[in-house]
Amino acid sequence: MTDVTIRGIEDEVYAGFAAEAKRRGLAIGELTTQIMQAVLQQGSRPIYRIGNLDELSVSKRDLESMDGPVIFSNIDSLEFEGDVEWQLFKERVERIENVDEVIISKSLSKFQILTKAKNVESVRSKK
Repeated sequence: MTDVTIRGIEDEVYAGFAAEAKRRGLAIGELTTQIMQAVLQQGSRPIYRIGNLDELSVSKRDLESMDGPVIFSNIDSLEFEGDVEWQLFKERVERIENVDEVIISKSLSKFQILTKAKNVESVRSKK
């Protein structure tokens, strides 16, 4: 085992992480090791970037065809079709960034979309 000192962690983040470790019944070092392992395992999967588009409509089939997570970026209008459900979205969409408008159907909620969003101007439900 290696002893490590990590500098520059925000106090709020550390306090929340320590509370999460306690909630799980783990030492902070154990939880840190688990997270590092997860990052390393995730790093072995390809991460795809799709972007620089005016419009894109994404279906369940589109997401299932990828063998790793997808980052959607620099898209004016991004629509997730009605067959895209939360579990698949959560597994395959890594991030949505720099998108003007995200359009969703009733199978997803705005809050679910926002958990993956960065610099998104609006999220609206399909009429």
